[in-house]
Amino acid sequence: MRIEQCCNIKDFRLTARRRLPGPIFHYIDGAADDEVTYRRNTEAYEQCDLVPNVLAGVESIDMSVTVMGQKLEMPLFCSPTALQRLFHHDGERAVAKAAEKFGTMFGISSLGTVSVEEIGTSIRTPKLFQLYFHKDRGLTNNMIERCIAANLMCWRSLSTRSRVETGSAICELGSLLRRP
Repeated sequence: MRIEQCCNIKDFRLTARRRLPGPIFHYIDGAADDEVTYRRNTEAYEQCDLVPNVLAGVESIDMSVTVMGQKLEMPLFCSPTALQRLFHHDGERAVAKAAEKFGTMFGISSLGTVSVEEIGTSIRTPKLFQLYFHKDRGLTNNMIERCIAANLMCWRSLSTRSRVETGSAICELGSLLRRP
């Protein structure tokens, strides 16, 4: 099946399974640990029916929302995904450009294949960095400083009680980093 013929998530999944090398497909398709959250999310979405109001008030739809203080043109954003160039030769560059095209946020992973500096200069829409804390505090602090310099928000991904201060930026559980 060609991508143009896909009508739903199941079609896209089957197409990806046929076209991608096994380890890459399973990396994308899999979930963490015992996949309980994956199953629960899937079951929850299966309980929902999306019933569109076809051609009802379509002349002036505003889908914009504010997420983490950032105005987005649509109520979703491109979440951080590691190693995107495994899936496509442009990887994060392509997803960042798509996020910009549709006026939404782009998230870059700590395990991204493109630098935060490149992403910071390549798109104008909001950007965030998924920060994994390292035992080496110097490495973590360096990553935070690079994000600030590249105008990316920094999102702390792993729960920990430690607090990191870097210049005027402070990162605590659930907080975002921005220079005041």
